Amino acid sequence: MNTLKLENEPKIKSGFTTPENYFENFSVSILQKLQKDEPKVISIFSKTKTWIIAAVAVLVLSLLIPRYINYISHSSDIDSASLENYITYNSSVSDADLVNLLDEKDIQKMNANLNIEEKNIEDELSTNKNLELYILN
Repeated sequence: MNTLKLENEPKIKSGFTTPENYFENFSVSILQKLQKDEPKVISIFSKTKTWIIAAVAVLVLSLLIPRYINYISHSSDIDSASLENYITYNSSVSDADLVNLLDEKDIQKMNANLNIEEKNIEDELSTNKNLELYILN
């Protein structure tokens, strides 16, 4: 191996240079920069404000959801099965009351085309022992 003599070789210049009087003014420039940067101020009430808004939102929802559910469950539409059961088991409703509540559309819906011959009707009435009940009522 060849011996390397650094003193005889040309020196390579570094690409990095420092400005003149950099290290003498270094501490002064750092102190000036630190004084410009003020700490960020965080208000105590900003976190409290968020919690208050969240609590109000929960309170509003807790009051509105039961009211909405109550509104849906008490809708004006009554299903036909519950209406039929009410009429069946409620003895104070008479046939006359039901007839008064029907419209022409309801009567037309109930119109059934029964092809019953008169002979069948006469046979049924003649064999039925409760004919007097039918006539009186």
